Amino acid sequence: MSKQLLLFVCGLLLLASCKKDTVPTSATAATTTIGAVKVDNLDFSYLSSKGQVTLNDRNDNLSSGVSIRMQKDSVIWVSVLPGLGIEAARMMLTQDSVYFMNRLKKEYAATDYRLLRSKLQVDVSFDVLQAILLGNYQSMGTEKVISLEDRHHVQQQRQNLTLDYFISALNNKLEQLNAKDNTTGNTITVRYNNFTPIGQVPFAYELVAQVLQQGQVSDFTLKHSRVTVSQEPLTFPFGVPGDYTHLSFN
Repeated sequence: MSKQLLLFVCGLLLLASCKKDTVPTSATAATTTIGAVKVDNLDFSYLSSKGQVTLNDRNDNLSSGVSIRMQKDSVIWVSVLPGLGIEAARMMLTQDSVYFMNRLKKEYAATDYRLLRSKLQVDVSFDVLQAILLGNYQSMGTEKVISLEDRHHVQQQRQNLTLDYFISALNNKLEQLNAKDNTTGNTITVRYNNFTPIGQVPFAYELVAQVLQQGQVSDFTLKHSRVTVSQEPLTFPFGVPGDYTHLSFN
C-alpha cells in the first residue's frame, strides 16, 4: 500500500471539520463539564460533506477533494477524489473495524483499529475520531477544569490518552484540542476556526491540525464547501472488485 496515500487518508480522518449549510435543526446537545463548562456539541442522525484537504510533511505535499458521510456513533465513510471525478481511495470506519480500498493500486484491507494506531502511533478509536471530525467535546474518563477564563481549559485522562480541550466562553464551542499518547509521546493538535451557524449551533468550517509523530511533523488543513445534516438515511457503499489484492497486517 502507498505510504503517502495511507497517510493522506488517515489525515483526512483526523482533520475533517465541516462548513455547515444554514438549515433549521434542533441538533444541539449541551454538555456540562463538572458543572462549570458548557459545550454546545453538534447532534445529528446523518451527515454528508464535501471539501478540500491538504497535507504537508517533509516528504509530501498533497491536495485533494474529499467526500465524507457519517451515521452518528456508527459509520464514518471517506472518499478521496483528486480530480476529474476519479476516486483514488475509499475508507469506512465502524465501531470495531477499519476498511480501506486503494483504487490506484487495486488493493484493499479489512482490519481493526490496530492499523490506524500503528500508522499514527496514537491510541485512536472510532469515538475519538468522530469527536475530532465534529469538533465535539466528549465527557469521559477522568477529567478536571484547569481554568475558567475567557477560554476554558479542561483536561481529560482516557486510558493512554491525555486530552486538553480549550473551549470558548463566548460561543461555547471547542476551539482547540490537544491529544497526547502517553506511551509514545506523539501528539495531535487540532484548531477549529471560522465558525458559522448550523441552525442555532456555531460550527467550524476551517480546521488546521498538526501531528507530531516520532519527532516528525505533518500539517493538515481542511476546508469544507458544503455540509448537510438530516434524518434521512445515507448509503455507505464499499463493494470491492474481484481483482483487488487483499492486504493483511501483522
